[in-house]
Amino acid sequence: MAGIQEVVWSTFDIDRACAAMIEVGGYRRVDLPDPGPGQWHTWNIPAHCTRIEQALLLPAEGTRGAIRVVRFHGVEQQLIRPSQRPWDTGGIFDVDIFSRDVRSVYARLQRLGWSAFGEPVDYTMGEFDVTQVVATGPDGIVLALIEPHKPLDFELQFTAMSRVFNSTQIVRDMDATLDFYCGTLGWKALVDLTVDNAIEPGADVLGMPMPFAATAKRRVAIVHPQGINDGSVELIQICDWHGKDYAPRAIAPNIGLLSLRFPVTSVATFAADIESRGGALHTRPSLCHLAPATPAPYCAIRSPDGALLEFYEDETKIS
Repeated sequence: MAGIQEVVWSTFDIDRACAAMIEVGGYRRVDLPDPGPGQWHTWNIPAHCTRIEQALLLPAEGTRGAIRVVRFHGVEQQLIRPSQRPWDTGGIFDVDIFSRDVRSVYARLQRLGWSAFGEPVDYTMGEFDVTQVVATGPDGIVLALIEPHKPLDFELQFTAMSRVFNSTQIVRDMDATLDFYCGTLGWKALVDLTVDNAIEPGADVLGMPMPFAATAKRRVAIVHPQGINDGSVELIQICDWHGKDYAPRAIAPNIGLLSLRFPVTSVATFAADIESRGGALHTRPSLCHLAPATPAPYCAIRSPDGALLEFYEDETKIS
């Protein structure tokens, strides 16, 4: 299994959703045919939905770390994470992208109507030495833009924005979530640390109000199928802070960051391994057409906090 191949973003308006990623981020848009019955089945889409429109946003580096933008027509929808407070749990919180110049990119996003939880900040924490802003756009998108000040462990070719290299989830119980990722899925944790009695980096990168941010205990973990920081999932638990839990909303056809997709060598073997470890599949192995690829075996599982993780068979994407 490899890391994140693509993120699925459910939107009200595909053109609006794509605009900033193309104009500011340098992504290119590829319009795709509507998905066939296999995708409708795997997402359990209501029968009265009239179509699923979709386009693929491809980063400069190629096809990995892409964003698939989808629009469900003719159905009732609600935002998965409507208030977008960083201490609200459930679903997928953000996607993480590297930038050469965070402040310049964020200024351009603001002119397109974007905002952020706080102004861009410079901070160091452990091995991290970065400039970062966590920007918010239309239809539930949260984009963590990160400008590294040290060499990366992997090569990236981009100008304004890189491919998606990580995605964050705000979780209720870190131990239970790590047991899911490392136990049920068999992934590896490359980071598991607790931040206590320390001001949030830059004081406001996540918009946590002072003086509470100074005493907020946070547990942070990063997991990946192979234990690397490229295509990984970041988990954050803000201990003792109680917001709303939106896990039940994190399903299609609702609006926001809908799912993360990962290639595997064999879906049948992977699904069997999950069930042998006590995991419950959200979608059992079936044939699904994830255009522009040819139809392939597929399965899905939801995390303890409702994040939808989709797995499809493609040996060419395993590295």
